[in-house]
Amino acid sequence: MTGRHDPHARSLRRRLLFAAALGALGFAVSACTPQAPEPPKMLGGSITAYNHTGDYIHQYYINGQWGGNSFAYEGGGSFVCCAEFPAQWHEGLSATVRWTTSSSDPKATGDAAEEHWHEKVVPIERYTSEGNLNVHFLPGGDVRLVVSLAGAGHPDYPGPAYPEKPPGWPPWNPPTPVSPDLIPKPRPPAATSSPEASKP
Repeated sequence: MTGRHDPHARSLRRRLLFAAALGALGFAVSACTPQAPEPPKMLGGSITAYNHTGDYIHQYYINGQWGGNSFAYEGGGSFVCCAEFPAQWHEGLSATVRWTTSSSDPKATGDAAEEHWHEKVVPIERYTSEGNLNVHFLPGGDVRLVVSLAGAGHPDYPGPAYPEKPPGWPPWNPPTPVSPDLIPKPRPPAATSSPEASKP
């Protein structure tokens, strides 16, 4: 007597074997594929600028984020939101800074009165905690980026000192001379009578 095989059972076994093979293959591929690293945790802070030069800064940008303007030898009084940087500082961390300058002299003409663009990739100095992004525009086109909750002039601030105006600044607006006629003249000492003159 010849045994008969159920065709449905045979088809079911084949499907089960095929599914098991696919599962094993998928596991092997996922085990060999490197996992994408998690993005770093980011911090946000306000942006403020310090202008250590005699030029007027019309506008500046940090990685495309607008930061405002800054007058000559001033800064730190206003904050703009927001800069973003990693929670953990690492070597090579930097930002692209773009800014425009012109003469601070309100009567300047020609090229001195025109806005000039500048761009520089600036390293962000080492930080250990969150803070604001302080942008220092220094003479010679140098820029420093300092992350700190303190500001320039504070004893705990790790960056440059607050901008200091040079003597005679601004040169186009000297002090108004005082007329000699307006200077108080010293008063002569009051006359005193001698005891002898008062005798009869």
